[in-house]
Amino acid sequence: MTDYAQTALVSGLRFLSESQAAIANNLANAESSSFKRRDAIATEGSAFAQQLNEKLPTVGVREGIDWRPGSTRETGNQLDVSLDEGAFMRVQDGNGGTYYTRSGKLQLDREGNVVTLSGMRYLDSAGNPMKIDQSELTLTSLAISPSGEMSNQTTGRNFGQLGVFKLADTTGLRAVGAGIYLDSKKQPPTQSQAGVRQGYEENSNVDSLQEMVQMIVVQRSFAATQRALGSVDRMHDRLISNLNR
Repeated sequence: MTDYAQTALVSGLRFLSESQAAIANNLANAESSSFKRRDAIATEGSAFAQQLNEKLPTVGVREGIDWRPGSTRETGNQLDVSLDEGAFMRVQDGNGGTYYTRSGKLQLDREGNVVTLSGMRYLDSAGNPMKIDQSELTLTSLAISPSGEMSNQTTGRNFGQLGVFKLADTTGLRAVGAGIYLDSKKQPPTQSQAGVRQGYEENSNVDSLQEMVQMIVVQRSFAATQRALGSVDRMHDRLISNLNR
């Protein structure tokens, strides 16, 4: 029969395991553009009636995202954009699903659609896919204003406004991969009127040295928790042995 001490320690091991997985993911993406580091966050799980007729809470784990912006660097690529802190662009997949991203590595497909590296379409301020007429455009003539307006600076033709938005509660965003996030709370976004920088790229906000130190701390905590669990098991064995005498 499992007692509370064992349950709590096993929950602790699960939390530490998730923490280690988050750290490994952070280190793997330390050089990924616009990547946001992730944390395993301990939460109170369901309470259950246990020993001494008390309710003893178990520990749950959820993933948290560190939204602090990374540093920016100039790339010289007219299709690269970085965003102010807290801002997101909206993208759409082939099934019409809408997501958010801070990744500003804009690409143009054969039809002139503005897409992500994985092929999702960037949306304009009205929620429609952004498209550029490439017949009259060279990358050196593409201009993107701080408000997201995309135009041909040679001819003055306007292609539309890249949709840049802010969300009231970023805890509702869930990572789905490749710097794309789904808003599980389905919040109405607020349009941002400025903060777009053309020719710049946001770096990852991962500090590799800090992550390595945290990895060592987690490893030591995991080993200590395993020892504690072993001690509880030995106590149970001695108790049972004494009761059987």
